[in-house]
Amino acid sequence: MGRVACLHIPDLPLAAALREDPELRGKPLAIVEAQPRGRTQSPTIAAGWMRGMTVTQARTVEPDLEVRVLSLEGIRSAQEALLDVASSVSPRVEARAGVAFLDLDGTEALFPSERGLLTALESRLADVGLEQVRLGIGPTRTVAELAARHRAGGQIVKSEQVPAFLHPLPLDLLDPPEQEVDRLWRWGVRTLGELAQLPRAPLGARLGEEGVKLARRACGEDLTPFRPTPAELRFEEGAESEYGLDNLEALAFLLRGLLDRLTRRLQLRGLAARKLRVELVLESGKTYARDLELAAPTLEVPVLVSLVRLALERDPPPEPVERARAIATPGDLEAIQLDFFLPPLPAPAELALTMARLEALCGQDRIGAPGVSDTHQLDAARVRSFVLERRASARSDASIVRDAELSPDALMALRTVRPPRAVRVRGTDRPEQVIPILAGPGARAALPRVSDPRAADGHPLSAQADGLRRARRYAALAEGTAVTVLQCAGPWRLFGEWWGESRFARDYYDVELSDGGVYRLYQNMEDRSWYIDGIYD
Repeated sequence: MGRVACLHIPDLPLAAALREDPELRGKPLAIVEAQPRGRTQSPTIAAGWMRGMTVTQARTVEPDLEVRVLSLEGIRSAQEALLDVASSVSPRVEARAGVAFLDLDGTEALFPSERGLLTALESRLADVGLEQVRLGIGPTRTVAELAARHRAGGQIVKSEQVPAFLHPLPLDLLDPPEQEVDRLWRWGVRTLGELAQLPRAPLGARLGEEGVKLARRACGEDLTPFRPTPAELRFEEGAESEYGLDNLEALAFLLRGLLDRLTRRLQLRGLAARKLRVELVLESGKTYARDLELAAPTLEVPVLVSLVRLALERDPPPEPVERARAIATPGDLEAIQLDFFLPPLPAPAELALTMARLEALCGQDRIGAPGVSDTHQLDAARVRSFVLERRASARSDASIVRDAELSPDALMALRTVRPPRAVRVRGTDRPEQVIPILAGPGARAALPRVSDPRAADGHPLSAQADGLRRARRYAALAEGTAVTVLQCAGPWRLFGEWWGESRFARDYYDVELSDGGVYRLYQNMEDRSWYIDGIYD
C-alpha cells in the first residue's frame, strides 16, 4: 500500500447536529445528552462549544448559546455518509468512529494529483452535509491521521518529509493516557520527535508495552494491518425530535430534511431510490413502518416527501413520533430515449405521485393495473399493483405476423363488451332475429326474444369490414335493431368455481349476424339468459 488518505471528523456529535440543521453553522452550539424526565439540574455539555461545562455556566459567557440534544440516529447517519464519500473514491476503505482511511492505490487515473483528490473529497463531503471534516494524505495511516488532525484545509506529507513533519507535533495528537503524558512531561518530552528519539528498551521498562506503542506511532508506524471495512450497499438516514410529533406538518418537515440527506448519499454513489421504507418510533417505543413502491428509481426529494405524506395521511401513526428513519433500496437511474415524432411521456416520478394521490382518494385496493385472475372464467379480472417494468425492446406487429407466418388479413381481434349486453332468443327450429338491448336496472324482464343460434345456417362470415359498415353495425347495436343469425358455431361450455358463491356455467357461441358483424354470445345456464360477450373485428 503506497499512499493513504484520512478523513477525520474532530467532533462527530457536533458534525451530526450541523448536518441535520445547517442553519446552526457559525453559531455557538452545545450538544447535551438526553436528560431523564423530572430532572431539574442543568445538563453538562458533552460536545461542541465549552465542553464539560453546564449549560447554565456556558450561557453566562455566551447568552446566545444554541443547545441541541445528542442524537444517536444523527451520529450513525453522519458516520455512514462519511463512509459513502470514502467509498466513492476508493474501493478499499477502513472506517471507525469519525475516521475513514482510503487506500489510494489505483486512483491515479481518476485523480492525477493528490491536491485534486483532496479538492474532490471536500466537494463531496459538502454535498452530503459534512463540512467539519479534516483531510490528510501520507505514506501510512498514522501519518495521514496526524496530518489531518494537525491542520485544517488538507495536508499532504511525502515519504521523505515524514521525519521533519512529525518532529514538532505535540504529544496530544496521539491521544495518550493522561498518566503517561504526565510522566513524559516530567522527563521533558513535549513533542513526537523527542518521544521517537528515546531508546525503546528503557522506555518499555518504565512505561510498558503501551509506551513502546506510543513511540512507534510517534515515528509514523502503523500498529495494525489495513483492514478494509466490508462494503454494504445500505442507505439509511435517521433523525430524532426533542419532543413527540403529533402533527403531520411537523413530521413532514422532519422527513424532508431526512430524505434530502438520503438522496444526496445515493447521488454520490450514482444510484437512486427504488424502494423506500419509513420507520417511525412512537412515544410508547413501538415502531410504525410504511413501505413505498416507486414506479421508477428517483432522486427527487419533493416526490418522495409527497409519497410519504400521502401514505401517512391515508394511515396516520396512532401516537406521537419521537424518531424517524428512512431506508432506501437503491436502483440504477434509467435513461429514457425521447421520440422525435411523439410527445414525451410523463416522468416516472410524477406518475408515482399521481398514483399515490389516486390511492388516497379512491383506496389502495382500487388503483392499479388490470390483471388476469387464476380461473377459467373468461371475464374474470383483478387489480394488481401498478409497476413500470423495464422491457428490452418491443416487437412490432410485422415481426409477430412474420413469425406466425400469417398475413395481416388473416388476423382477427375480439373486442369484449363490458358489461355484457343482454339479449334473448326467439325461435328454436329456424333462426329468426337477434335484438340487442341496452341493459339497465330492471331491463331483463323487458328483454325481447332472440333467435336460437344453434339452428343457424347461411352465408360465410366476413372478418374485414370497412369503417362505414362497422359504424352502422355499432349503431344498430346501440339502437336495439333486430338482426338475423346467418351462421353459428358452438356451443362451448365453460364452468367452474362450483364450490363458492362465484360459480358459473355458460355456453358460448360465435355467430354471424345479418348486419355483417361476427359476435360472441353466451347463455347463462342458471337462469337461461343470453348476453353479447364480444365483437370480432
